[in-house]
Amino acid sequence: MKYTRQLYFLLLLLFINGINIQAQTLDVSDKIKLIPNLPDLKVGDQLPDFIIPKIIRSSREQANTADFKDQLLIIDFWSIYCTGCIEALPKMDSLQKQFGNQLKILPVTFEAKELVENFWKKNKYIQNLSLPSVVEDQYFSSYFRHKSIPHEVWINKGKVIAITTAQYVDESNIKKVLSGAEINWPVKNDFYKFDATKWPLFMLNEDQVGASSPILQYTAIRGYKEGVNSEGLSGGSGIVRNEKNKTIRTFFLNQSIYSAYSVNWNKLISLKDLIKPVLSATANQFLWEVTDRSRYVYDHKKAYQAEWIRKNGICFESLTPDTGQTDVQIAASVVRDLDRLLGLRVRWEKRKEKVLVLIRTTKEGKLKGKPPVIKGQRFKDEPLSQLIYTINQQEGNPYVFDGTGYKELVDIELNITSWTDIPSIRKELNRYGLDLKEEEREVHKFVFSEVNGGLFIRDQITK
Repeated sequence: MKYTRQLYFLLLLLFINGINIQAQTLDVSDKIKLIPNLPDLKVGDQLPDFIIPKIIRSSREQANTADFKDQLLIIDFWSIYCTGCIEALPKMDSLQKQFGNQLKILPVTFEAKELVENFWKKNKYIQNLSLPSVVEDQYFSSYFRHKSIPHEVWINKGKVIAITTAQYVDESNIKKVLSGAEINWPVKNDFYKFDATKWPLFMLNEDQVGASSPILQYTAIRGYKEGVNSEGLSGGSGIVRNEKNKTIRTFFLNQSIYSAYSVNWNKLISLKDLIKPVLSATANQFLWEVTDRSRYVYDHKKAYQAEWIRKNGICFESLTPDTGQTDVQIAASVVRDLDRLLGLRVRWEKRKEKVLVLIRTTKEGKLKGKPPVIKGQRFKDEPLSQLIYTINQQEGNPYVFDGTGYKELVDIELNITSWTDIPSIRKELNRYGLDLKEEEREVHKFVFSEVNGGLFIRDQITK
């Protein structure tokens, strides 16, 4: 895969928002045809009886929703153009086989029958699956309106009990529902939008001094605001300039603390001026001088995304007189306020560290041509910058800079089991006339430091 400047920017945005890149979503809001006058069902509603007119890969071409009244039914909205949806289908198929008649996982797409059938036959990830799929759907999409997919609706014995992201569809949660345990998962809501021009995030108390004055200045944070996020780690943000009252309101909702700092720091610096190996964010650019990093940044290996942000997300709002501040000045103010309110000191800082530099040990043409097939990590027709990016995406690795000056595409294959095993990487690179040379350099690191124990105010934030 070749990385253009635009793709590097996309990777930076994905990293900032803590999104698992492999679980990509697709906006289908302009493709779904809704049936007028059907209610948009919510958690707690009953699923109406209706005929499902078109089903493929099933012994029956039609079904009725009443057929699933004694089962746990999971409606999995998907599309042949949704990478995350397709990657999830093998897992869905395995779960269906595991739970048998207790469970019915029903993939649903608005796409044409012939198109889906041809795709299913040819796609290596799903061609051998036994799941059926609803095609040319309008009914389910009308009853459960959404914009992004995958989109999961859980219906237990005819009652809607949850609307979630695909991450929630796993063995543990299915067993929880089947056992009768109570669930309280965040609802995936694709249509909520906080209108900061009309409603402030924090409402004033009548007893507050000066509450009746049109000129007011404050900064405040609170915990997660229910019902804001559709998915991901942000419920939105903005800067609202009120020309009538001459004020500036700055806000963000349900962001991770890491994301809140990253977004604002990216307005204060030029990434190309930093001394770091690649322009985009990498896992090894951070220094965490904190007692519990899991409170600041999401790790998809340890928690459900929606549950984590519900526990750790914060909302922020500041209102100040408008004295002509630029967006950059506002971002600097937000960073100072976050430091003060959260007991942190977050900054880009120069530090002298040992780094690795990729060098060429020979000028012979070993970087071109088909390498021996060893079923390792292959870079085919890619720049060396992709190799550099991959090594830097390992948190424990030192910075790795490109010192080769080599601009052409390469075709190399490294027989390694881990990108943190630097000796093994060096050994494999040597076969292509490359090596990693250790140096000491001054570099920039993004540092999170707790002050006086950190988060001493965060623990008291009102939910």
